[in-house]
Amino acid sequence: MVRTLRLTASAMRKTRQAQPLASLIGKITAKSFESRGLVAAGIATEWPAIVGETIAAFSWPERLGRDGTLRVCVSGPVAVELQHLEPQILERIAAFYGYRAVTRITYVNRAPSPQPARDSGRRTPPKIDSESAARVESAVDSTGDHRLKSALAALGRAVLARPHER
Repeated sequence: MVRTLRLTASAMRKTRQAQPLASLIGKITAKSFESRGLVAAGIATEWPAIVGETIAAFSWPERLGRDGTLRVCVSGPVAVELQHLEPQILERIAAFYGYRAVTRITYVNRAPSPQPARDSGRRTPPKIDSESAARVESAVDSTGDHRLKSALAALGRAVLARPHER
């Protein structure tokens, strides 16, 4: 006797579909950033894009208070210079979020950032042939979010540039 399996509509809805990692990353990191006061996780992850590579090389966001005060750690005598640039930094953060997420910045002098990207500098983009570069660009072309598109293209170029292990 052969049994056939019938799935009801409600049972079919309960099965999980594969989801892109990009759609889950916010849920995964939210608790970690929230515990550090960086509810607006973009400040931590996009600091170099918000303030520029030069400023980001000597500073990193530590905590965003509920009152809108961002605590920024600085290394060396950079705090004085950043105090003069504070209006521009506040404007850049507001432009990034589309509203005034940060109203004030306080500076804490700390040792250099433990994050390797700050101290080691950026790597040069991997070299790939033009055909592979075109394949990567066409693969990510339909991505709407420009930051995600850029990250995916960089990942694709890095994967294609790696020597193939046989």
